[in-house]
Amino acid sequence: MSQLRNYFFLSVCLFVLSCTSNNTQEESTSSEESELPKEEQIEKTLYDDVMAVHDEMMPKMEEMMALKGKLIELSDSLRESGATEESTRVASAAEKIEVADEAMMGWMHQFEPNMEGMSHQQRVDYLTSQKNKMDSVKVVMQEAIATGRSLTANR
Repeated sequence: MSQLRNYFFLSVCLFVLSCTSNNTQEESTSSEESELPKEEQIEKTLYDDVMAVHDEMMPKMEEMMALKGKLIELSDSLRESGATEESTRVASAAEKIEVADEAMMGWMHQFEPNMEGMSHQQRVDYLTSQKNKMDSVKVVMQEAIATGRSLTANR
């Protein structure tokens, strides 16, 4: 019984320590951000917003490429079986995925995270335009994936 009580006490202590550690880490990050000058906080928030969309969509690139391969195979198969109209529709979906891939790659190649020499307003304008571009890439990718999924489902 004494051993059980010791394990329970140890478990409670570890739990409390882990909660305290998390709070301290969150407070540290929060206080670091609040120590930044207001302009830098704004820039950091904008940059984080841009990267959040990028980081959300980047893992979907692999799925897109897999869907593209399936769509090309399906299109070829449909064309060989004489279903030309359906083959064209499926090939168009594969092209849509290619456009989405190029949009993401294009955005990544033109994005310049080093904004030294820019004024605060130039940085805000740049990051705002990059967020808009990344949001557009997200929409194109989501539409391409949805179309690809619908055409390859149950096939």
